[in-house]
Amino acid sequence: MALVLLVGWAVDLLLGFGLAGLLIALVIAGVGSGLSYWKSDSVALAMSHARPADPATYARLHNVIEGLCIAAGLPKPRVYIIDDVAPNAFATGRNPRHAAVAVTTGLLDKMNRVELEGVLAHELSHIKNYDILVSTLAVTMVGVVALLADFSLRFMWWGGPRQRDHDRSGGGGPQAILAVLGLVLLVLSPLIARVMQATISRRREALADVSGVALTRYPPGLISALEKLKEDTTVVHSSSRATAHLWVESPLARTPEEGRLSRLNRLFDTHPPLEERIQALKEL
Repeated sequence: MALVLLVGWAVDLLLGFGLAGLLIALVIAGVGSGLSYWKSDSVALAMSHARPADPATYARLHNVIEGLCIAAGLPKPRVYIIDDVAPNAFATGRNPRHAAVAVTTGLLDKMNRVELEGVLAHELSHIKNYDILVSTLAVTMVGVVALLADFSLRFMWWGGPRQRDHDRSGGGGPQAILAVLGLVLLVLSPLIARVMQATISRRREALADVSGVALTRYPPGLISALEKLKEDTTVVHSSSRATAHLWVESPLARTPEEGRLSRLNRLFDTHPPLEERIQALKEL
């Protein structure tokens, strides 16, 4: 939220809206935080094309989640299915009572019961540790920062109020320095938001691995699941950079064979390398 306010200040400085602009930035930050808190889980599920998992059709999935929830002392989350051959899963929501777990059909097809239990224990650990609140807030807040920066830069390009004032006055002085700082902040803000998103996610993924193993009491289950994920090169078709940090492993292309943007995806990777995660679990 602090970053959104800073970006709002930079927009106001460059476009010259004055006090009204600062108040608008505060309102945008507040509304963005509120919508993120209440609706970001719905946004993440909709972006991933998730649909409710029928208890009869997906009895094994519901059974595993119910057993783990009893062991963890958690209320059962809403369960969703994503029609995609890539094996993956994510959890979302604002707290354990308003949580959801989504898995791909590829995960159900490629994991045996023990491996599926390991992956779902990882996702339920995100819920128990309240990682889902931080992660789902990031989905919307990163988007707000990117939209503000994009709007203001486009507005300046086509000649906004600040640009006309600057042209008439000749610029210069402290105001010009502040304007340059504001412009730099606007250009860098989406990058800063992405780095914050990736840093938070990488730490929480490592914690969820350990918490998930503590829940199942069986490290080989999650180790085997992560090894299968490492060997699989399919990419989740409904994934995006906004929601990449939610998944059990990065759903984006990370090798040249998987896609043209693999190098960029690795640069802003939201997950520790699977090799590191597997090795950490083996040491347990």
